Amino acid sequence: ASSPPPLKKRVQLGTLSISPMGLGTLNLPLDKEIDEETAAVMEVANANGINFVDTAEAYGFGRSETLLANSCRSVGLELGDEGDSANSVIAATKFAPVPWRPDGSSVVEACKASAERLGIDCIPLYQIHFPDVIQPFKAFGYENKKDELYWDGLAECYHSGLAANIGVSNYGPETLQRAHDALAKRGVPIASNQINLSLLRYRSSESTLRACEALGVKVLAYFPLANGLLTGKYTEENPPSFPKSITMKKYMDDTAPLITVLSRIAQERGKTVAQVSINWVMMKGAVPIPGARSVTMAEDNFGALGWALTSNEMAELDAVAANVGEFSSGGFDLV
Repeated sequence: ASSPPPLKKRVQLGTLSISPMGLGTLNLPLDKEIDEETAAVMEVANANGINFVDTAEAYGFGRSETLLANSCRSVGLELGDEGDSANSVIAATKFAPVPWRPDGSSVVEACKASAERLGIDCIPLYQIHFPDVIQPFKAFGYENKKDELYWDGLAECYHSGLAANIGVSNYGPETLQRAHDALAKRGVPIASNQINLSLLRYRSSESTLRACEALGVKVLAYFPLANGLLTGKYTEENPPSFPKSITMKKYMDDTAPLITVLSRIAQERGKTVAQVSINWVMMKGAVPIPGARSVTMAEDNFGALGWALTSNEMAELDAVAANVGEFSSGGFDLV
């Protein structure tokens, strides 16, 4: 049998050979053009064999892409799609399907703009950020869903060489199948589907995981630590800072049984709770992309690599996850 994902150096995502976990950039300091801490985090990632980073034009209206590119270059890392040289980083980004974007040409324009901010000619993985769900006139009985037009745009990016691989994000089984069929007609494979997946977002993501497996689509998992809930660092005595303390309170009460099991496994394995939580995502065949605001946080996250939970530990975690309250969908229910 082949070794489990956390023990591998690389896994396949479309034409890309990427590390079994990557780095998310949702929480970069977007008020800067270049950031020392981000550069240091990228260096640590590189030293740990991590060659995949995910961003989006929607994070700070493109500022995240610029910051990522500048920070990488400041420490001698190259953004590209090869990813096989020691200092190269594979960047994935996303198109935001907002109401004022009329059709497929808006996807192509956005892709060019993202490539320019990233300083590359071809985006290794270009994803659509979510289904066309922002319908401002829905209350008045008018909907204008443009998913098909956007898929045309993605196909155009792929065939014109602007994007090496095409992915989707926040797509549930039905939408994924529709996109798969529509893009297959245009000769475009869907390489990935990025979803909210963690021990606290398993029940509602499980059918999507299976649908992706059936179609040969790689799952990228955002919020693998459920916004910090799965690090084990928040307790009644040590709640997160305000205003997160208010939104997190009900989750903390609900998740106590899971944290207890995680803490025990972490102790037995000589790992941290965060490392066990991220390892679980990899063992499900998905590529977790936790964010890291500091080198300390990044190093802790990357400690999820190089070892694997046993089938018994996985079964125990699955069982307890099936019975705890779920973390927020972030507004995207997988349909």
